Amino acid sequence: MLRVSSADFDMHPGSRFRIKVLAALCLIVSIGTHLPATQAAGDFAAIETLLAKGDAESALPRVNALIAALPADASRLQRAHLDLLLARTLDVGEKDQEGVIAAATRAIEGFGSEPAFNDQVLEARRLRGLAWTRQRNADKALAELGEVERRMREGGTAQSIAHAKVLSDLSLAQRIAADYGAALTSLDQALAILRKQAKPDPALLARTLIRTGQTRRISGDLERAEAAYREALALDAQAPDPGGRNRVTVLYALGNLARARAQPSQAIDWYAQALPAFERVYGAESLQMAMLLNNYGNAESEIPGHDEAAVVRFQRALDIAERLESKNVADYLPLGNIAMVRIWQSRFVEAEAGFRAMLARLRDAPAGAENSPLFSQHGLAAALWGQGRHDEAFDAATAAETTRQTAVREVASGLSDAQALAYQEQDYTTLDHALAIALDSKDPRLLERAWSLAISARGQVTAIQAERLARARVDKDTKLQPLWKEWQAASAELERLRSASLADAQARARLERAERQLAQALPQAGRLVDAPIALDTLRTARPANTALVWLHDLRHTRPTDFANAAVDIEDAETWAFVLPPGDAPVIAIRLGPAASITNALTRWQASLATPASSVTQVRERGAAVAALVWTPIRKATTARRLFIVAEGPLLRLPWPALPDAQGYLVERDVQFHVLNHERELFATPTRPVPRHALLAVVDPRGDGPGDNANRKCADGSGLPALPGARREVERIAELLRRGENSPSLLALVGEAASEARFRREAPNAALLHLATHGIEAGADCATADTTRGISLGVDPPTPTAAASTALMFAAPAESGADSANDGVLGSLEIAALDLGSVQWAVLAACSTASGSTHAYEGLYGLARAFRLAGARTVLLSLWPVDDDATAQWSEALYLSRLRDDVDTPTAMQHAQRAVLAARRVNASHEHPYYWAGFFALGDWR
Repeated sequence: MLRVSSADFDMHPGSRFRIKVLAALCLIVSIGTHLPATQAAGDFAAIETLLAKGDAESALPRVNALIAALPADASRLQRAHLDLLLARTLDVGEKDQEGVIAAATRAIEGFGSEPAFNDQVLEARRLRGLAWTRQRNADKALAELGEVERRMREGGTAQSIAHAKVLSDLSLAQRIAADYGAALTSLDQALAILRKQAKPDPALLARTLIRTGQTRRISGDLERAEAAYREALALDAQAPDPGGRNRVTVLYALGNLARARAQPSQAIDWYAQALPAFERVYGAESLQMAMLLNNYGNAESEIPGHDEAAVVRFQRALDIAERLESKNVADYLPLGNIAMVRIWQSRFVEAEAGFRAMLARLRDAPAGAENSPLFSQHGLAAALWGQGRHDEAFDAATAAETTRQTAVREVASGLSDAQALAYQEQDYTTLDHALAIALDSKDPRLLERAWSLAISARGQVTAIQAERLARARVDKDTKLQPLWKEWQAASAELERLRSASLADAQARARLERAERQLAQALPQAGRLVDAPIALDTLRTARPANTALVWLHDLRHTRPTDFANAAVDIEDAETWAFVLPPGDAPVIAIRLGPAASITNALTRWQASLATPASSVTQVRERGAAVAALVWTPIRKATTARRLFIVAEGPLLRLPWPALPDAQGYLVERDVQFHVLNHERELFATPTRPVPRHALLAVVDPRGDGPGDNANRKCADGSGLPALPGARREVERIAELLRRGENSPSLLALVGEAASEARFRREAPNAALLHLATHGIEAGADCATADTTRGISLGVDPPTPTAAASTALMFAAPAESGADSANDGVLGSLEIAALDLGSVQWAVLAACSTASGSTHAYEGLYGLARAFRLAGARTVLLSLWPVDDDATAQWSEALYLSRLRDDVDTPTAMQHAQRAVLAARRVNASHEHPYYWAGFFALGDWR
């Protein structure tokens, strides 16, 4: 990720704030002693016309002439009016922020506290706050603009155009403070006001859209950033901003957007269009031009062979900032960008000096700000690494990764869950560099510290969302409850539209707004700073004879990989880091190219997922995966148990189904369990014993006539019955009744398995067993009655469609039932439940492990939904599972769990062995499709 100048700086036409007519006339008459009234009135009108055109350069001499014409005995109010006019003029010019602050301050003092001049005071404070924003003084800007917004809201001018302006300006202060959620909320409010006007001001609306796009781009929401920019560009084409600033801002912003999408050639095209316009509007030697030159250089640096051409632009931008003695630290970012190029050229000593100089200027910048120290900390690590100074380099990389993690926590606290994820997934590879430095050093101490860094990085967004939802469920605050209800309503609406395969852009926007408002009402949810976990702590937390294995795709492996876009197209290397039992050091194993491993795994999984494939083919393809992944790990440890922390495709690797010479690993003295996070090694706080030992949802659509025709079934009607599901629950019930102190079972079967009943009872259960149909987006309904899956047809499938995003319950008695009982329980609705007492959630339906995986956050879809709801372990299916085989597996699973009181890995192994053995005895197909379709994710207990 190249470092962008202060992102998309704010350029806009002058405010059209109008001084009250009476006050203006008083001013004109009062200065008539030294200047004819008609001339003064003419000058005043001319100044207003010039400011409306954005021509501050021509307006400023006229304003200064009016000020010079004031008599010595002019009143403070007369001076205050002209000071306000001066502040407005300097604000439009955007060249003298200190002048704006000084003039606005004099105006505020001159007007005093007289109610008649309240509007003038608020305008002067707005201008002063905006100037502090442009100087990157977040604390002063937030305080000033926040107070102006509050006074307008409470003073009866809310929903006015002036209020919209202040909200838009406030968003800039919130943005430089890295509170992107609050900034987007302010911008949403401003846009709503402006769009409701009978005659919307196109220039003001365009400027607010530009700011919306800027904030969305910085927070990672590139699609909607572009939509905002395009709308602003269309508005400017219809009614051009007289000063031309909206258009040049959009051109520049679209260049930055192209760079964020790794499209440097397109970015250069936009910057080239913006360059002459910038010179015309701002001047060739302006700070605005310097910002454009810096980002132009960033785009050029991504084109092979353009390194020195980029440095020329960086240097010119830096010269402008130094010559004008800018007080905005972002204007000096070219220092770091020049150092970046020196890294690529292996001129590491020069690079070190540049990054240190930049860091000296960024000492007080917030972690999540646009001008964060993260880039320079990361670059310094690469420069030191290139010089062979591994310990210093690792410390610098640790500082960079700590800054990145802090930024995620702080920024995510005010964003929706999806926005927080997008922000986190922007391309900062600081963890990779720390890990690569440790590997290169061959120092086991640094390798352990790198793993500890990874533990801190893992699951931050999920932890914030889980804390937010947990608090919202129980908090009875009267101000919070409406926000929580709106979040639930917005979630339900989105789930309903998804289940009907309808476009959901508006519903997604509603949910985003609802979640941001909830987040801002619960700021503590973003302050989750857990103490780092040293590997010695993990050593003692593991059960006996257990190895911990972390699988990671390492992409950046050399100092010159720093911020280098060319590296992103290279194949990553998959590494296994093994922490053996006892006190042995971490063992690092390079498994090979990630693409090769992924391809082998994909081929094997395709054979596993269908019983039509031959066992020979399954074993051959499985052996290829085992050779790449399992054999190297087994050579490093003979531990009886392996707890796996994996990323990407390897997260869903069915370890027990890997073949060996005699059979499968499930038959050997080795167990596997997948963790979401290393913290799951530690015991969780216990909750009161729930009312139900087991709550089962059984064949909820099986009471009606089945129709197995191959067709789209968007409403879930005519589903095949699941007789195996009914048998498995009957046998589980029998098992529970055998004990002296029989644990309680509540089975919701057929029509009794309503969504509403499940919502009521699930929080009171220790084990959840959902033997139902999983919903898979984009596929056809099952052609036979042996699997537990259907599709909600998406035609064509959308890029974001994820399989098994919902579970099917009994059809509602009446059409048009509310979303809490519509028979489809989606991921968002699951996350809203309180399942903190649930030890296991067994999703005995088809493909419940489907869904995307995300860097640092693991598996999404149903797995994460139950995790957010509080369930400690989720048992998931890897493919469309067979009804009878699943019933057999479930019986064996609960036999081990309830009768023998074993932990999760042992119960899983016993269940899989039981199905495999039974099929062999009955001369049935021993294909892993029938017995290896489930894996457990989460707490191992």
